[in-house]
Amino acid sequence: MYTSSKAALNAVMKIAAIELAPRKIRVNAISPGPTQTEILNKMGLDPAARLALDGGMIERIPLKKVGSADDVAKMVTYFSGEASSFITGAEIVMDGGMSL
Repeated sequence: MYTSSKAALNAVMKIAAIELAPRKIRVNAISPGPTQTEILNKMGLDPAARLALDGGMIERIPLKKVGSADDVAKMVTYFSGEASSFITGAEIVMDGGMSL
């Protein structure tokens, strides 16, 4: 279900990019992978289980780190600025190389 939902959202993004391009509106998507957010602290895990969860994620990520909300915010800022004015219909996967 998750994979098909993500594919559907990316399809909508690409259609919107095509339809809105004549109005100079750019549409892109950011797909974050493992990201350190408060939701991970609300899972009810004890400290040892939480360390094991983090370690398990890091083991599968080539860059050997979990992303941060700040990492995603920087990409949103980039997409919102002039430096990305020639980018539309792009999906940026921010997962530390996990999907490679």
